[in-house]
Amino acid sequence: MGICLATTSGKGGTGKSTISCGLALAFSKLNKSVLLVDMDEGLRCLDLLLGVDEKIVFDLSDILNGTAIEDGIYSLPSNSHINVIPAPSSIGNISFEALAEFANKVKSSYDVVIFDFPAGLDFSLYSAIGDDVQFLTVCNPDPVSVRDATAVCASLPKTALDPRLIINRFDAEYIKKKIYNNIDDIIDISGFRLIGIVPQSKELMLLSVTHKTPTKSKAFKALYRIAKRLNGENVRLPKIKKI
Repeated sequence: MGICLATTSGKGGTGKSTISCGLALAFSKLNKSVLLVDMDEGLRCLDLLLGVDEKIVFDLSDILNGTAIEDGIYSLPSNSHINVIPAPSSIGNISFEALAEFANKVKSSYDVVIFDFPAGLDFSLYSAIGDDVQFLTVCNPDPVSVRDATAVCASLPKTALDPRLIINRFDAEYIKKKIYNNIDDIIDISGFRLIGIVPQSKELMLLSVTHKTPTKSKAFKALYRIAKRLNGENVRLPKIKKI
């Protein structure tokens, strides 16, 4: 078994799905095969973010109802390490039992599997992924988003791996000017251990148009550090002003 991750957030708008895509790109640079599974029924976006939306024929619900897994997997034309399974276009098509069976199969076929769950506190399907999953909760540094992360932390199912926090859209100026809480306060309030900080980034904002994140950008470097930590490497957090 490789690495199994599940991205979560409280309210929408934290950039959770772009973080999922960015991590997939970062893991591919570590020469890892990656499968992204879009769990957001009715509101899928990973296919659009990564530029395979026009290829879609089958989605996750088709696979869970008997379509061969390989028929619902779409590889990036520019990066064969990254594969995507789109979410169903309508809601109510994912059963717990079928998802559990599917998760067991794909986790043995890829180095990294990332389940991108919808925002909110409906955790009814989370346990289907298995006890080896590591939850990554994405929040922004503003107080509302941090409070939402606290609610997620209190409700996540227990697994063998502790859940971790990714602070996205970080701007050191807001911390310096004491507009937002400092990093230690955000960690304390949320209840999570920190795995990484991703700076505010126009590259990630434009992912649905460009379908890529330049490797020299600060955002990609931050995601690459997170991927290496999740891969078991000891990578120090840079000084705040250098993130």
